Amino acid sequence: MGLHYYNAAGFLETSLQCQHCIIEGIYSHFANADSADLRSAEEQLARFNQVLQFYEERGLTPPMRHMANSSAILQLPGSYFDMVRPGILLYGVYPSKDVARSVIVRPALSWKSHVVYFKVVQPGNPVGYGSTWQSDHMVRCVTVPVGYGDGYFRSMSNQACVIIRGKKYPVVGRIAMDQIVVNIEWDSAYNGDEVILIGEMENEAITCDDLADWAGTIAYEILTNINTRVPRVYKK
Repeated sequence: MGLHYYNAAGFLETSLQCQHCIIEGIYSHFANADSADLRSAEEQLARFNQVLQFYEERGLTPPMRHMANSSAILQLPGSYFDMVRPGILLYGVYPSKDVARSVIVRPALSWKSHVVYFKVVQPGNPVGYGSTWQSDHMVRCVTVPVGYGDGYFRSMSNQACVIIRGKKYPVVGRIAMDQIVVNIEWDSAYNGDEVILIGEMENEAITCDDLADWAGTIAYEILTNINTRVPRVYKK
């Protein structure tokens, strides 16, 4: 997409010859602004400024100049120009673990489900597809109706945790399309009990970054994969 910064001059000359073309703005997008090492981003910003200078020298400063994504909002104030483009920050999630926390945000969403089934699992009895997990002692397990069909990554199998009654418990066995199994050891849980997949309960919390770590991906992918099977509730 776009064009090389060194072709901007020729592009401007061509666009000025288009009678039906009005330049409303100009923008670029950072490739590495979410890194602790900002040398690449700073070079990209310098090149964008070169392009802007070419326009300005001809008295043709575009009405709208923008470049700053969420990472640049936090780390590169020189890229603000006329507008910024917060994306993941609007969810209250930082773009990466490497960015400066120069703006304090808090999560704007939570993901919840509920307990639908309870079972005592005997020692040595495998749980889930592929029999990837079994306990060496008797435990209580509950079923929660969420799975990779909802965007709860299968790669989090035997990695993820949820919160039930204010306590974290591990997801055990392979995550299925529509359900997960949670080992609550010998604690109590009942049908209808709230289950926190992302969010807080009492003194415990699970973040998008936690899910990203368990899934081996990034928070962006966690958020964009929560699909339309999951009901949305908007609070003012």
